[in-house]
Amino acid sequence: MRIVQHVWKGSSGERTDPVTGTGASASGARYEQIAEQIRESIRTGRRQVGQLLESEAALAADYHVAPGTVREALRLLVSEGTVGGRRGARKVVLRKPRPAAVAEEFRSFAQWASAHGRTPGGQVIEQTWRIAGAENAAALRVDHRDRVLQVLRVRLLDGEKVMVERTSYPESLGEIVERIPADTASVSRHLADEHGIVFAGADHVFSATVCNQQDASLLGVSRGRPLLRHLRRSRDRGGRPLEFSEDRYLANVISVAMSNGRNVNPISWLTADEHNWF
Repeated sequence: MRIVQHVWKGSSGERTDPVTGTGASASGARYEQIAEQIRESIRTGRRQVGQLLESEAALAADYHVAPGTVREALRLLVSEGTVGGRRGARKVVLRKPRPAAVAEEFRSFAQWASAHGRTPGGQVIEQTWRIAGAENAAALRVDHRDRVLQVLRVRLLDGEKVMVERTSYPESLGEIVERIPADTASVSRHLADEHGIVFAGADHVFSATVCNQQDASLLGVSRGRPLLRHLRRSRDRGGRPLEFSEDRYLANVISVAMSNGRNVNPISWLTADEHNWF
């Protein structure tokens, strides 16, 4: 499997607003910036839950943009459930938005920890080449007879053991990962910085499990202790799988927070016998 990265580069570091055709900084299109400013006004209390927003014309005047740009910003806020209302009518604030998640949320343990002011760490316990088998083949989209690199790590948060990570990489990427120093804090950051391999997105499944003998030994806890099980398949910008990982967190350390609403539902329930999760 050959991993190809497509990195878009603009001549000036700007993107074009799809509504107005004007340039926007690399931090986001203008309508995205306006949506975030409205979110922040709700977080800070300047706009209250239940309060009507100004009309599209008034908002366009306030932000010095075309009405179409404001319309796109409002459409984004409606889709995530922050505001709502009938088409053509002034929108109402439905809920206080959560703080914006960091870009690496659920994609990199080390970068998530650093973004939250915590100190990440890790120990590579073992890395071995194995035949993919059915589960890895389905998740990584490789032949079940292909080789995959399996890495067993213990993850630390502020010096404390909090998670056992079992990650499988397709052969071409595994050959790179195998050469990364064992004490590297963030494998995904190293791959991005040194090789241009970007973890652009991921699929997740969370469930509960208990410590087996190996987990208990690695984490220094008793066998049978509750764990939060996190299955993760990371993808590059083209949607190709880069890794398939099973992370097992101590249950009293990490929680999962999600928001859903009428127009957006990033969470779904699965029964325990549904194995084809990805």
